[in-house]
Amino acid sequence: MKATEKALTKFGKKTVIRAASLLSIRKRGYDTGKLAKSLDYDLSVAANSIAMQFKMEDYGLAINDGRGKTKSGGGGELYPKILEWVKRKGLRPRNSKGQFESWRNKEQQQKGIAFAVTRKIHRFGYKGTNFFNDAFKENYKKLPKQLKKAFELDVENFLDYTIKDINNVNTSNAS
Repeated sequence: MKATEKALTKFGKKTVIRAASLLSIRKRGYDTGKLAKSLDYDLSVAANSIAMQFKMEDYGLAINDGRGKTKSGGGGELYPKILEWVKRKGLRPRNSKGQFESWRNKEQQQKGIAFAVTRKIHRFGYKGTNFFNDAFKENYKKLPKQLKKAFELDVENFLDYTIKDINNVNTSNAS
């Protein structure tokens, strides 16, 4: 079990490091660095089982997988986050020539920018970056063959468990 534990620990570390790297390279989702810092894994080794779980901020799945258009206008949880992002980034209005305009009513104009961005996301969605999927696949290919065969038997259950756990964390954070 020690060799398996060592290989999986190495796999977990490399996957987390590569995912953080891909996140910064692909730009989307790399604003404050909070998502990259939250990337981690847990490896639990028992006498007859091994469990590995990857963790990240709740919005990490939306960055990784993307988001489809919203069918019924959305629930309103996106707008406050976009408004916060607009303020943090210091986004400013532009005129018809694309030049920055001076602030007339800063608070109201920031709300307008956030509304426009939110509406676009609801109407069209956005494509995911696959930062985590690509990091996982890249490092999975490097696992030793014996470990890979044993791991392939449980990979479907493993991924289902990880996604369910991330979803459970998301629902408990929302409460």
